[in-house]
Amino acid sequence: MDSATASPLSTWHFSGTLRTYQAEVLDRLEPGGDDPLHIVAPPGAGKTLLGLLLAAREGHRALVLAPTVTIRQQWLRTATELAPEATAVSDDPDRIADLTALTYQLLSVTGDGSPFDDLALAVWTDELVASGRTEADAATWLAELAVDNAGRYRSGIRSRTRRLRSRLTRQRPAELARVLHPNAVALIDRLVAAGVRTVVLDECHHLLDHWAIVVAYLAGRIRESGTEPTLIGLTATLPSPDDETEFENYSTLLGEVDYEVPTPAVVKEGHLAPYRDHVLFTEPTPAEATFIRRHESLLHDLIRQVLSTPDALAYLEHQLQPDDASGEEEGDASLARLDRAFSTDFALTRSCALVLREVAPQHPLVAAIPPVLLDRCTTDDLLTVLSRFAHARLLSDPSAVRQWEYVRRSLADFGYALTDRGIRRGRNPVETTLAFSAAKDHAAVEILRRELAGEDGDRIRAVVVTDFVEHGNNRGLAGDAPAGALRTFELLAVDAVTARLRPVLLTSQHLRVRAEDAADISRGLSDLLGEAVRVADGVGPVRDLQLRGAGSGRVVGAVSELIRRGDVRLLVGTRGLLGEGWDCPSVNTLVDLTTVATSSGTQQLRGRTLRLDPAWPEKVAHNWSVVCLIPSDVDLDDGSESARLSRRHSHLWGLSADGEGRIVSGLGHALAAPVVEAWERVLEKDPSTTVGDIDSLLRDRWRPRARTRTEWRIGEAYTPRERETISIRRTPRAPLLRARQTATAGAVVAAVAGTATVGALVAVLAVSGVPLSPLLGIALALGGGVVAATASGLRMLLHTLRDRARPAEVYRSAAIAVVRTLRDAGRIAPVDESAITARPDEADPTRIRIEIGGRAQDAAMIADAVEELFAPVRTPRFLLRIDAAGLPRLRVLERLADRLSPGRTLLAVPRMIARRRGDAESFRDHWQSQIGSCDLHELTGVQGLALLRLARSADDRLDAAEPRARVWG
Repeated sequence: MDSATASPLSTWHFSGTLRTYQAEVLDRLEPGGDDPLHIVAPPGAGKTLLGLLLAAREGHRALVLAPTVTIRQQWLRTATELAPEATAVSDDPDRIADLTALTYQLLSVTGDGSPFDDLALAVWTDELVASGRTEADAATWLAELAVDNAGRYRSGIRSRTRRLRSRLTRQRPAELARVLHPNAVALIDRLVAAGVRTVVLDECHHLLDHWAIVVAYLAGRIRESGTEPTLIGLTATLPSPDDETEFENYSTLLGEVDYEVPTPAVVKEGHLAPYRDHVLFTEPTPAEATFIRRHESLLHDLIRQVLSTPDALAYLEHQLQPDDASGEEEGDASLARLDRAFSTDFALTRSCALVLREVAPQHPLVAAIPPVLLDRCTTDDLLTVLSRFAHARLLSDPSAVRQWEYVRRSLADFGYALTDRGIRRGRNPVETTLAFSAAKDHAAVEILRRELAGEDGDRIRAVVVTDFVEHGNNRGLAGDAPAGALRTFELLAVDAVTARLRPVLLTSQHLRVRAEDAADISRGLSDLLGEAVRVADGVGPVRDLQLRGAGSGRVVGAVSELIRRGDVRLLVGTRGLLGEGWDCPSVNTLVDLTTVATSSGTQQLRGRTLRLDPAWPEKVAHNWSVVCLIPSDVDLDDGSESARLSRRHSHLWGLSADGEGRIVSGLGHALAAPVVEAWERVLEKDPSTTVGDIDSLLRDRWRPRARTRTEWRIGEAYTPRERETISIRRTPRAPLLRARQTATAGAVVAAVAGTATVGALVAVLAVSGVPLSPLLGIALALGGGVVAATASGLRMLLHTLRDRARPAEVYRSAAIAVVRTLRDAGRIAPVDESAITARPDEADPTRIRIEIGGRAQDAAMIADAVEELFAPVRTPRFLLRIDAAGLPRLRVLERLADRLSPGRTLLAVPRMIARRRGDAESFRDHWQSQIGSCDLHELTGVQGLALLRLARSADDRLDAAEPRARVWG
């Protein structure tokens, strides 16, 4: 390489002030490494500047690839500001400069199908040639196979495609070049010859198929030149891992994320609008509820009918009373077998117990099962047991083939597929009914009414986003209009309040408005587009506007301009049109009616409202989710809506809904603890709580936008660190340490020891000739006992007072014991223990929050272990008895404590610690060092089963509302 290209970007300079997270990225990521740099940052975070500064440090010519011309121009403008001269920057593929910015499309591949298919065909051809055919003969045979046996041909292509995807980056450049256009190959060769060694991939989540081949070929050609390429991937949203092959393709190129800029950091520095997430809970319409109730009745009747047969009852009995292979049963054999069943497979045994109570409530085993384990029998319990019974007794028995087929076909009617792998959900009509319920359209109306009634009602610019224009699946809802944007718009257009927003429906084929607004809006669009926009003839409350390319970029831009002006204040459309790429800074309210729950889809939608609005410097965005729940008086379980809400918010950061000013991820930033508890009660079919009760709690906690902005504390200094948190509930029935009985036992033993000691001294004095009356001797001995008991009790009292004064300290000590054990086992790196904290919640002192900082991967592993330590006991290998802390390690004292106050405090040793006995013993030792006496019990034999049963009867210590979260800042 000549001197001109030896270190071409070394003189580039940024004279401004870096944002906090930009400086941290540059400080944390070392230049000159062989691995790719992979950075995730939201829109508005300054990714362009950051990417250029990272590339400049590498000291080589750089290529920037962008998905659109608009984004490419943004790179050119910023690069020109950094470069010492304008000629150092180029967007001309025929003039390679120190930094060249091109679009991915310029390096596109040929063919209408997947390039992997072309590459797979080439590999298949090579395999045939290697087996002895000529290349022409191989090509002819494959062409004939594609016509004569298309299924076999497609299968062969798919199998080779899967292999190719898994080893994409290891393909030789010559192989990859076979599916690239010759012009693309020539351009890449010129780039490499010109000294390009650094490649910046903007919006790199697009690297899922053909563009990934381009980048893989470019990287391979750079390697062939003798230098390892530096790939810098920048994106606002990671691709969804739901498509495993495409995600693997992406992650193979770029690896793990090296740094993620959380959205709150950009908000706090004033480059994105502050925001708050809201949820509105609704329930199905009457017609939908009737369908769901009928579905519930028929499904439960079917399952109960199958599980009430003698064969099914015998299966349940066998699951609850497994044979004893060891021959160690003592006492009540049925109870010992029941404990063994729970120890072997807790979840299945519990479901079998619930089903047995459901189908045979008078069965003797039902009375033997601890009531604490028998709550409501859910639909999932019934399906789990049915699946296992069908596999164990029907599928394996040739004579039961007719019964297997009956169950399989019957379940298919309810959207479940019974296969040799178990029961899996198919197109469940109940899930579809809830996901696309007409009640959600009414919820959108209610949301906008509330927004308009707020202090900033005149500033509302809203967008309602759906999955489809019209949904094709209308099963169970005969007579209702198909779900989708059209149905939603119809309702918003006729409501007297939302009609004031002058709503517009915009899809790829439709541009629809209210009849009263049609003339004004068509005129406004005509002026912006420079062509006539005609109002179609029609009757009713809405009219279609007719023009060329209703869903084209220019029309979307024109409607966005009307929103900015305030001529239109509500837009209804689909996520395909209003997702990534749509930019309208005036929008401040999102109503998300989609079923999207992936990280990329969720963040792309919410990114639409976070842009700063020059017309409203104090802008605050509201992002709404709508959840349709089956009412608590309908005994059918469907967690699809709740699971979707949880997944959606697990990708997001926001202000804690409890009003503490914390920034948290997960549902904690959308739902306050009392709301979560009410939600759980509805899911558990508690008749005391309705869906309306949840909404009432949410309305009571509504916060004005101005307060939200204040809570964000924009412009204040912050520490860009992330911590894992575990929330524990302190309850009298589940104390971590049972101080009363240990203090009493210690006092009793101290009294006995004191009395004996003083009595012995009195006896020695009497033998020595010291005159002492018997009564005085007895009094002295008893007095010694009282003094000893008082001293012991006082010591324990001070210990108890200390723990009560600092109730969180013992929980922090427990977390420290976990940290030290994992460190000693080599599972985590050394941890700064000052990053482990515990404190009572200011609003609720019975809640203790344990926060764990440090390296993200280690913090997550520690949090997993601490959460498991305090979670309900399931099937651990070891239990730790901890209630005797503070007592000397004497068996007599522990037995006395048990007699004075029956019951024990037993915690499950986390699985990652319990895998090796040595690690479990190390955990015991660290617990003793940090907190006090404890005993480690391995669960073997009848005694172990008895301890397990006792441990499971204890109350839950994890906070039901928010057991686990991440905290930022």
